[in-house]
Amino acid sequence: MKHRLPSTIALCCFESTARHSSVTKAADELCLTQSAVSRQIKKLEEVLKCALFTRVKQRLQLTNTGKEYQQEIAPLLEQLQSATKKLQENVSGRLKIGIEQSMTVHWLIPKLHDFQQKFPAIETDIITDIQQLYEQRSSYDVGVLYGDGLWPEFHSQFLFAEEFVAVCTPELLARHGPLETIEDIVRYPLLHHTSSPSSSEYWLQEAGFSSEEIKDLPGMRFALFRLLIDAARYGLGIAIVPHYLIENELKTGELVQAYKEYLLSKDSYYVVTQKSKKEDPKALAFAQWLLAW
Repeated sequence: MKHRLPSTIALCCFESTARHSSVTKAADELCLTQSAVSRQIKKLEEVLKCALFTRVKQRLQLTNTGKEYQQEIAPLLEQLQSATKKLQENVSGRLKIGIEQSMTVHWLIPKLHDFQQKFPAIETDIITDIQQLYEQRSSYDVGVLYGDGLWPEFHSQFLFAEEFVAVCTPELLARHGPLETIEDIVRYPLLHHTSSPSSSEYWLQEAGFSSEEIKDLPGMRFALFRLLIDAARYGLGIAIVPHYLIENELKTGELVQAYKEYLLSKDSYYVVTQKSKKEDPKALAFAQWLLAW
């Protein structure tokens, strides 16, 4: 029975030509020559023993038989394409990972070489859009989220606590002196973090400042941690940032801690896996690899 079926390429050439009413457009869509498309359609008509097109004033028109055949095979070709794509993704081992951009750049990417060496067959597709991460929460298989760990569609596992540190250049520290308490930060020129949740606002609230008082405090304001860190590197002030983001700057001595203690956030980072992907080998491998760091 299988030997009596038309070839897939012939069916694709017919369906595309029927949809566009043009051999030229079908050839462009399928990356074939016009003559190749025409030959495939002719072979298909020979197999089916009927005409699928007529030419009226140099324009192709489907015959009634051709119309019926297109309506029958179009959804089948779409289903075949979808099944093939799904299989290819499974075989290639593509894994969709959701993680914030700053964490991707400063924490994940330096570690990915280790993951590639351990799991060379798994390809990663990294999603950093905040709306997709925290609002839609359905476009990735496994990820890292910041919060209380309570997301109903995810299986959550604690990764690490958020530790805020106050950092500045060694020169600025020598000029203003180390902080004895978290309240002492106002002795420095402040670099404010304006995104929500705000690291600087959290620190200042813990130091006893109200939201209104924080708004009135002087200092430059930045939405992104990367800009906040760069401003601190150039000696523009003291910044409150997550410790994992500035590990390298602290190691090199480019930045130093002005306050020797960490300030723990109420929320933490969690490795999350879609419940539907909980037993998926790729998602399981990546989640366990993350938790091992």
